[in-house]
Amino acid sequence: MAGEAVRTPARESGREGLTDRQAMDRLLGVYLLVSGVALAFPGRGPRWPVLALLHLLGACLGLGLVPPRLTDAMRACAPRLVELLHDWYPLLLMPLLYEELATLNVAVHGARYFDPWIQRAETFLFGLQPSYALSRALPYLSISEPLHAAYLSYYFIIYGPPLLLFALGRRGDFRRLVFPLMLTFFVHYLFFIYLPVQGPRYLFAAPGGHLAEGPVYQLAHRLLEAGSSRGAAFPSSHVAVSTTQTLSVYRFLPRLTPVVAVLAAGLALGAVYGGFHYATDALAGFVLGVLLFLLAPRAQRLLLAAGAR
Repeated sequence: MAGEAVRTPARESGREGLTDRQAMDRLLGVYLLVSGVALAFPGRGPRWPVLALLHLLGACLGLGLVPPRLTDAMRACAPRLVELLHDWYPLLLMPLLYEELATLNVAVHGARYFDPWIQRAETFLFGLQPSYALSRALPYLSISEPLHAAYLSYYFIIYGPPLLLFALGRRGDFRRLVFPLMLTFFVHYLFFIYLPVQGPRYLFAAPGGHLAEGPVYQLAHRLLEAGSSRGAAFPSSHVAVSTTQTLSVYRFLPRLTPVVAVLAAGLALGAVYGGFHYATDALAGFVLGVLLFLLAPRAQRLLLAAGAR
């Protein structure tokens, strides 16, 4: 694996870059269609026609169902800018797709969540609720602050490796890293829509007291209050994405692997310690992260083969 990281970007053919982008486009198109089915359910809310139209337009673009003259004209106007956006749009789109999750899962389930299932699994596996008990058993700032910092490293884990590959001019490796990352996001987002779980943050008291005095603790909770989507807990996309990225970094940026691996492990522990995720969320996220990383090349080939028919 590590040997693949030394390939020079100059060796990538234009055809390889095109197929990598096509696979990413089709993955997004499939996701938008499958997630958009949620808008056919009764609880879809008053904004559903706008969301449905956006999903349909995005799916048409991703699956290549628009007139070629339109995309050719866009490339002709600003080819470098279009190429740049074509590489980066999946990562830039993720916050918007995350924001709509609460709307979509309410459309399907009418604000019903499946936390009781996960809580029963917690009790069966651990004999208690680790997301509540862990911080109470270890109420120390020397533990809390590093774990909350690791939890916040999620954003570095997502965007740091692709930014580094892009800055190094390794555009092919950049796209090969982004595909499994986006596959992991999309699979988890479908769980959040069709099997929503709120997570312990909405149901248990936060681990306050002395721990709440920590500045990193406070930052983490402020960020979650400002931008979390209800129902997006199981499986943990935080853990799955950090797992997928650790494996991709090992492949493309091996020297960075120890840093990302330590942050990913701390993130998983911090997610449970901070009461942001059930331990079951974290375990399921880890397993799915590994599986999706391994399945990503096959998924890419299937998407390309389907588009060639």
